[in-house]
Amino acid sequence: MLIDLDTPPAAARAARRSSRFWTPRTVTLSALRTALESDVVLLRGPAGVGKSALLRQFAGALEDDPGIGIQLLDAGAVGSETLERVAAAFRDGPPQHVLLLDNLTDGPGIDSAAVLELLRSDPALRVVVATRHVTRLESPLVALEFDVHVLTPADLLMSRDELTLVLELNGIETTDIAIDVLMRRTHGWPALAQLASSRLRLEGLPLRTRDEAEAIADYAAEALTADMEAHLSAPITDEVRLLAVAPYINVELADAIGIDSTTGTTSELLTELQDAGFVWPSTTRLVLAEPVRTQWLREITAGAPELVEHARLRLLDHLVAAGEPLRAAQLAVDAGQWPTLGSILRSAGPEIWARDASAFATLTEMLRSHVGFDPVSVDALLAVDDQTAASAETPALVIGALGRLPEAKAAAQHNIEALITRVNLLRAAGRFALATESAALLVDALRKRPTLAEDVVAEGWYQVGMTHLAMGKLRDASLALGQVERLAPPARRLRARGVLAIVALLEGDVRAAGALCDADQEDSWLASPWGEGTRLADAWLRLERGDAAGARERLDSMTATAGARELWPFAASIQAVAFLLSGAAPDALGMLRSWMARTRSTPPSHFQSIQLLTARAKVLIALRQARKALALFEGPFGLSAATAPAIALSQLYAGRAHEAYVMSVKWGIHQDSSPRAALESLVVSMVADVRLNGTAAHRSTAQRAEALSARHDLWSPWSAVAPEDRGLVLRLLSPSARDRVAERASFFASSVSVPHLTKREQVVLAQLTPTSTIADIARALVVSPNTVKTQLQSLYRKLEVSDRASAIRAAHAWGLIEAESDA
Repeated sequence: MLIDLDTPPAAARAARRSSRFWTPRTVTLSALRTALESDVVLLRGPAGVGKSALLRQFAGALEDDPGIGIQLLDAGAVGSETLERVAAAFRDGPPQHVLLLDNLTDGPGIDSAAVLELLRSDPALRVVVATRHVTRLESPLVALEFDVHVLTPADLLMSRDELTLVLELNGIETTDIAIDVLMRRTHGWPALAQLASSRLRLEGLPLRTRDEAEAIADYAAEALTADMEAHLSAPITDEVRLLAVAPYINVELADAIGIDSTTGTTSELLTELQDAGFVWPSTTRLVLAEPVRTQWLREITAGAPELVEHARLRLLDHLVAAGEPLRAAQLAVDAGQWPTLGSILRSAGPEIWARDASAFATLTEMLRSHVGFDPVSVDALLAVDDQTAASAETPALVIGALGRLPEAKAAAQHNIEALITRVNLLRAAGRFALATESAALLVDALRKRPTLAEDVVAEGWYQVGMTHLAMGKLRDASLALGQVERLAPPARRLRARGVLAIVALLEGDVRAAGALCDADQEDSWLASPWGEGTRLADAWLRLERGDAAGARERLDSMTATAGARELWPFAASIQAVAFLLSGAAPDALGMLRSWMARTRSTPPSHFQSIQLLTARAKVLIALRQARKALALFEGPFGLSAATAPAIALSQLYAGRAHEAYVMSVKWGIHQDSSPRAALESLVVSMVADVRLNGTAAHRSTAQRAEALSARHDLWSPWSAVAPEDRGLVLRLLSPSARDRVAERASFFASSVSVPHLTKREQVVLAQLTPTSTIADIARALVVSPNTVKTQLQSLYRKLEVSDRASAIRAAHAWGLIEAESDA
């Protein structure tokens, strides 16, 4: 029930009439009723957002409840004596007390201190406050004593249904499309909705088209802004309108974009804007009211576009430096400044992702749609966007961006960041020799300029390290990435540690890789694009520890894009081995073919191609096609420290045990061999020795192999031992090593029954196509049709099929014939 004080103040805003054309705010009233469980409920907002109307409607909603006493006051128009009378009336009234205070300030009239005293003296009291200001009621010290609930701006604004009801109450003919446009343009502001509907009603106009909605929204925004400006004593100059460029306002930000109030200090201007109700109030920053911001921005953009552009650039620099990169990026999107957005994502992408991952994804998508050939933007997308990393259009995009960068020598002298970008883009374009030359210049520049910012130095060393990795210089890559680990911020440090773990696994140091990955499992950046390398290393580590199924599961959900874009050849190699060890050898070749589509977007280097080639050779060997595996290493992929173990393994299972033994012994002790390459060679030499000498095989090789495995926790090369050799090889090992090796799955576990075709069957299979006839094949091979029929029947039986189409599919699956794209 309403408390009647007999003589309400004449100036009280609560005494205004309520228009019959005003809509009931049922959703907000419900939120207010729920919030009334707190001691104090705050409605903070600028003029025109409907605070007073909400208080009146809330008073009316509670009026019929006999258990609640309600009093509505204008805090700026009454004094402490009125508050004393209210307190007395509450004591004599119903058991629950609700005081609704409009226009509260900590100035003349009722202030926060008086409200707090009233709350302390009346335990049954609840206070709902509407204000344009930040008051003492929001102090954390007050929150220790009373529950304070602040309704968000979204709670104060109207819903679409409420806007529709306002138009219906005013008798406006409408359409859904026009209402949607008006809702978007009025931002849900009650004052704008009322202005628009009143104008339409008084003019007898409908609201049916988009143009009609745009026109009435423009009128409402201009009228409300003009009315609010009339209450502001400071002149509205272009410098003041620049406030509309900013996402929020405080003194530091206003000074950064060059605000000049012309009548006083910036602080005084902001205070006056708050007093006049131009802003959403906050203890740290103000946000310009949406109608005013829209109107001011339109006016100054039309009248002084160069001023707006200059202010935006200064504003973006300030926001990034002040730790607000997300707001800066959103502002760049609003302004269509795509190179600026690329620069922000490149420099502050991790901070934006940590603040709002979905907003980061949206910003990345926007940049991808408008990237052009800006080098910084292309560089940013290559680092964080999986679609760019996998797109066949990426090489052309990269070449276009490279054309806008200075030459490497000029960049080394005058623009280190351009040189860093150049090194990355050269690798992305597949120009690894040029990338190596530019990386050498970059190393000199980084060493000669100790005054460079740490983030620039860290990114420079990262690009140097990735270039060394692409060229197969693993030790140099580790040294460069170690510099990154020391200097880089957390997200980029994790990115470098992920690559370091991959390098350690490539060399065969499973123990070191495990230390890196295990330490980073709780890192909050692990799920980000900068943690993808670590996730890939973790999948590889599972494989090294004997969990092939777990490795496959991880790799199936992560295709080495975005942050691990350049690591895809290693991911493909890992997955091929995981297929072999999990009993899916026949599917491994198809899986490798699907990975090879990535060459269109991210060309592999010679070293990375060798990793793919050796993985394919292992698959062919596991499918008992060692001679085909041996043929892979002809041409540019001849004998080297990287290929020697795979060549020796191919020779071993192609029946050339003596050649395999000689080669594996030589490369097992070669000075350029990594622990992995040395162990793989030693395992081959053991198997070859067993095949050549049986139980008289040398045990010294086994001892060296055991020592390497134990030192680096590296046991995966033992999977290359075929089932027929396993027993004799195990006899050469010590009991502890024998147990570890016996636990390892074999490459050959799922392929011992691979079809073995005779030479004639292979020749017929090579001629078999979906359209070829028996006569065609007979003519091509210069044999009789009956001979072809006999060979085909034998072929179908071995492949366990009944027709030629199935035979072709099965032969592809087993790797017995190559697809045209693989030739």
